[in-house]
Amino acid sequence: MIANLLNLFPPHTHPLTLVSDPDGLLSGETILVELSRSGFDLIQEDDAVLLRHRVEAARPLSVAHPALVITAKPLVDLPYDLWQSGYRIQLGIPQFFPNLAYPVVRLLSPEQLDLLAECPPPGATLGRQGTIDYLLRRVFNADADSLSQPHQLVAWLLHYHQSQSPLPALLRETLVARLNRFPVYHSWNLAELIDRPEHFSRFVQAEWGGYIQSLTNQNTAERKEPYRLSFADDRLQELMPSLVHKQVLAPLKMTSVDNLPGWAQIGVVRQDGRLAMLQSLIVDLCQQVQDGEMANADWSSWKTVSSQWAQLNALWFDPDIQTSDEQKQLYIQLCQSLDQVFNTWLKSHYTPLGAQRLPAPKHVFHVPHYLAYLRSLGKVKKLALLVLDGMSFTDWQLIQANWGKRHDSWKFQTDQLLAQIPTITLLSRYALISGQRPADFATNLDNMPAEAKKWELFWSNEGVPASAVTCKSISLDRGDVPVEIENPHIEVLCLIDDTLDKLTHNATLGTIDQQSSLRLWLEPGLENGSARLEVLIDDLLERQFTVFIASDHGHVQATGFGQPSEGLLAQTRGKRARLYQDRLAAKRVQETFPDTILWENDGINPTNLFGLMPAGRFSFSPAGGTVVTHGGLSVDEVIVPLIEITKS
Repeated sequence: MIANLLNLFPPHTHPLTLVSDPDGLLSGETILVELSRSGFDLIQEDDAVLLRHRVEAARPLSVAHPALVITAKPLVDLPYDLWQSGYRIQLGIPQFFPNLAYPVVRLLSPEQLDLLAECPPPGATLGRQGTIDYLLRRVFNADADSLSQPHQLVAWLLHYHQSQSPLPALLRETLVARLNRFPVYHSWNLAELIDRPEHFSRFVQAEWGGYIQSLTNQNTAERKEPYRLSFADDRLQELMPSLVHKQVLAPLKMTSVDNLPGWAQIGVVRQDGRLAMLQSLIVDLCQQVQDGEMANADWSSWKTVSSQWAQLNALWFDPDIQTSDEQKQLYIQLCQSLDQVFNTWLKSHYTPLGAQRLPAPKHVFHVPHYLAYLRSLGKVKKLALLVLDGMSFTDWQLIQANWGKRHDSWKFQTDQLLAQIPTITLLSRYALISGQRPADFATNLDNMPAEAKKWELFWSNEGVPASAVTCKSISLDRGDVPVEIENPHIEVLCLIDDTLDKLTHNATLGTIDQQSSLRLWLEPGLENGSARLEVLIDDLLERQFTVFIASDHGHVQATGFGQPSEGLLAQTRGKRARLYQDRLAAKRVQETFPDTILWENDGINPTNLFGLMPAGRFSFSPAGGTVVTHGGLSVDEVIVPLIEITKS
């Protein structure tokens, strides 16, 4: 389907193309990247004022520099001067899939529609139920009869969750109802296993622990019911390497493994299982980075890599784990390779991923739009966005592990986002709270409205009364919780906490120092630790808020290679990024510091804003010194977590 869509947009043909795309056919990552590569300036804004601002910023338009305006509304709703001058295209699912029930097909994501386009079309027009059956079988390989045995379902779930292509609710409910016809699944919570990968992992882990316990009489886990997966089945045994390799199953620590059959050895370890997991992650990531595919991979693949990298770093900086010299050398090489490949990927994917805000956020400035979308669907009513300034994805691994142990009733759903580049608070946190690209607010860095005003303005445009909206900075280690959370009229709340950012900038001994401070902050008995923040979250949940935690940027350990001396030429002077509004000034500094990257014209930042960032893991700081900071282009700084917390 991508090829058919691209045929509708020949490059260098029309200065301005207008597309009505109510079904989101152009919202997929692949098509957006290809359109961007063809030279189109992609513009998608629901707000008429911002739309006109984007179009004006793209001028002068020409066949050599064309703009593509995408809207879900009818084209006649666009400003008349645009409608009159633009080449107009109407897109819709029925023109590509005429034999399938439109209300069902429109539930698919753009990536799933691409898979559907590769399937042989049905020989006749299908109704609603026929379309559901066809999609389950062809797109998701989820024919219930072929999943009637546990080993078949486990294999399917393993592939399904790795693909990060979730079933629409209607299809999931149909599949669950059909699987429940088989007696073997009557005690399984199929909806949870399909809906959440963490539930699938916990299920397999518990079943494996129960099976090993039955073989060895070693107490591996507390169980209140018989295990449901019979690992005596050789077909399930064949899945063990994949389950361990994909981190669905963590090897169990055993005092003795000599009496276990050979196939089971991969699922147990004599030593601390964390060291085995660390080694597995290093090997897996090295292979992925070196195979050459990640430079052109999709966003979901990078989210998987980012998750593995965060898990690896959480283990790497665990003071109880001792790594070998060989592992240390592999880790250093992996850092360098990962940064290089990620930088290459960003050049082609960062801007296109900013074009489509819904239904899933990809940039931090998409977050308010996503929250408003959830409210419009009725999935949340009262929401609290807790911005933990400077929290990296690695930090979140450690935070979730500790909070999860202390709060059994909390349910975490974690996603990942791209911070704004350069990854500094001035740009990225402001974008996160305002819901705007830096191009919409950072044309004058010295005169930007307060973040709280931008938060209130966004929700005012969404029809939420001012009395129901508030945004506050909090310092729970130095002050009390804002009284606004006790106001029963508040429905949309934003709280900003910079504690983690301060821990980062105070880590003078590197990431080991930063991670040590984070672990201390997480100690439950520490007066100025995370306990007060946990109490606040629990209080918000009790008040029927859905809590979202987001970060504006991560951080990285960097080595100094000197500091520019340039007076007032730089707008900001960070250790990992310096901003300029004069390109010549930025280029002059780059001549002195050639091991830097000039970031410009990305379609996200203002055209008159130029970011200069050290390549690799270096910083604008005294030569040879070590700092933990942010602003640059590493995975650690750019890919940040977005977490939803609910209470069961």
